[in-house]
Amino acid sequence: MVAITINSFVGEQPRIVPRNIPNNASQNAQNTRLDDGALTPIRTPQEEHDPSPTDWSSNQTIFKHGSTWYSWAGVVNAAPGPVATDRLYFTGDGVPKMKVSGTDYNLAVSRSAVALTATLGGVGSGDVTTRVYVYTYVTDYGEESEPNPASNEIDWQPGNTVTLSGFEAAPAGRNITKQRIYRSQTGQTGTYFYLIAERTASASNFVDNIAVDAFQEVLPSADWNTPPDTLTGLTPLDNGMMAAFTGNKLYFCEPYHPHAWPEKYVLTFDYPIVAVRKAGPLQVVMTEGTPYLVTGTAPENMQSRQLEYNAPCINARGVVDLGYAIAYPTHEGLVVVDAGGGVKIATRKLFKKEDWLALSPSTIVAAQLSGQYAMFYDTTDALGTTVQGGLFIDTVGEEYLSRFTEIAKATFFDRTASKLYYLDTAGKVQEFDGEQSPRHNMNWRSKEFVFPLPVGMAAIMIDADSTLTAQETANIAAQNTAIAAANAAAIAAGPVRGSLNSRALNTTRLSGSDLTPLVAEQYESMTATIYADGQAVATISETNKQKRLPSDRTARKWVIDVFGTIQIQRIAMASRADELRTTP
Repeated sequence: MVAITINSFVGEQPRIVPRNIPNNASQNAQNTRLDDGALTPIRTPQEEHDPSPTDWSSNQTIFKHGSTWYSWAGVVNAAPGPVATDRLYFTGDGVPKMKVSGTDYNLAVSRSAVALTATLGGVGSGDVTTRVYVYTYVTDYGEESEPNPASNEIDWQPGNTVTLSGFEAAPAGRNITKQRIYRSQTGQTGTYFYLIAERTASASNFVDNIAVDAFQEVLPSADWNTPPDTLTGLTPLDNGMMAAFTGNKLYFCEPYHPHAWPEKYVLTFDYPIVAVRKAGPLQVVMTEGTPYLVTGTAPENMQSRQLEYNAPCINARGVVDLGYAIAYPTHEGLVVVDAGGGVKIATRKLFKKEDWLALSPSTIVAAQLSGQYAMFYDTTDALGTTVQGGLFIDTVGEEYLSRFTEIAKATFFDRTASKLYYLDTAGKVQEFDGEQSPRHNMNWRSKEFVFPLPVGMAAIMIDADSTLTAQETANIAAQNTAIAAANAAAIAAGPVRGSLNSRALNTTRLSGSDLTPLVAEQYESMTATIYADGQAVATISETNKQKRLPSDRTARKWVIDVFGTIQIQRIAMASRADELRTTP
């Protein structure tokens, strides 16, 4: 007895010769999910957003904040703020910025660079206290600047007043509406600045006649700094923190104050940083040299550790947070760093180095879906042929890949909805595997089943499920209603060139029509071709029943190639028809 049974389908291992891949693996797996053990077609894209008349076709970044889509020409990293849901912070589009209700503001809240002048007035007596003053700006959004340089010292006694002059008008363009004035105060633990007054931002003088014990909270921004203009790679962290970098320096914002990036928190690395992502309790810092792990619960206690693995990151747009790990492209393949600090090349079974580099990993665009690494490539091979499409790479356990035909300029993964969106070449945002879209025509080609001696195959059986989901049933009804209306309108408008001699030869098929056919067949088709020693010997299109194969053909090498829009759960082929009854 000779039998072939395939179930629990998986994807490709293209590095392995076709006869040596596992029995349930594929030479070609395209537009199929492979996450449920069956061959389940993915759905075609569904348009999510059309920015017309704005042209996004050359842009490299898309981001959805709330219900609004944004796009940028360059590589931008954006993140909602930890303070208010209406704020979006981003780097990569010039200086760091904050977007509120569609308006962009430079993230930095500038301070005055001019010290106040303190002038003593009135008549005082008693103990002498040395005083110094500073002030800050405060925006409408509650952001406070670092203080200006300290004023001159004065020796104050009870009965004295102090006039402060030299205030500067608030800088324009940052919604600065208030000033906070701070006075030095010495206590048992040292000397600090304490708030004594808040007023509308003004350049007018201020008279300090506030009681010695009427001070309020300590100055919070004494050692804050504005973010560097070249700060990039913004990524959100836990506990109200954000991280970003410039050159080989990693910055952290003051927790819950994304406009403040104190220099005292900076970590310096041996190589220029390419990207930063959070993986569990760790931050993975990918550089032009080795990767690093950074740990800590607050910016003041962050510590870095170099991973002894030569894995330079060659493309920030290829870095993906998989949830359980961070994946990024190197010259050798796709590297995965897990939340425990483990590092591996996840594509060793999939690509030789030259085959990986042929996909131009330095230019890919990547995202995640269902924990898999989704990469879109658009490059030219050595012969000048355009090579486009995408791969899903399974990085857990046995490594496999599957292919899809979409082409992306940019990606965005919506964690709240677990949906992958991408920017197509026309500049429209599409939902990958759209919930309301028809199914793709998938293809899955089996391994080469090679036998010691030529054998004949008598019958094949393909178990499939053509059941439609409720959503698909509704989709078909809606599409057919629209098609019927369009056909009726075409007929009402006049002849549809269906009469004899109404058009030139070879411009339509015999008995064809200009009317659009209904779409039910998109959900019901399946074709399987059986190859024996490289020659097609049979093609079948029926499922869930035994189909006879030519009895006069024997071969050592058998391959089954399946196309279709239905879910295929099992394929069995045997040298005798009755053997299919006992094939598991």
